[in-house]
Amino acid sequence: MSMDGQPQGPLTVVANLDLCQGHARCEDLCPQVFATDAVEGKVVIANPVFPPELEDKVRLAVRNCPEGALRIARHKGAGA
Repeated sequence: MSMDGQPQGPLTVVANLDLCQGHARCEDLCPQVFATDAVEGKVVIANPVFPPELEDKVRLAVRNCPEGALRIARHKGAGA
C-alpha cells in the first residue's frame, strides 16, 4: 500500500484451472487477455498483467465466467 493507504501495483488476472470448464466466454469478451488451450479447452491467461485500458473488459469477462474460475488480484511484483 502507498502512504495514503491506496493499493499499489498493476492488476492481474488469475485462473483456477480446476474450476474452468472451457466455456470461453472470457476469450469472447476480452481476447487481448484470454485464450483457450487447444488440447484441454481451458482458459489460458495470455496477458496476466493487463493494461488499465482493458480493466473494464477483464472485469466483465471475470463476472461472466459461469464457473467462477477467474479473479482479479493486485500484482505484487518481483520484490514483494
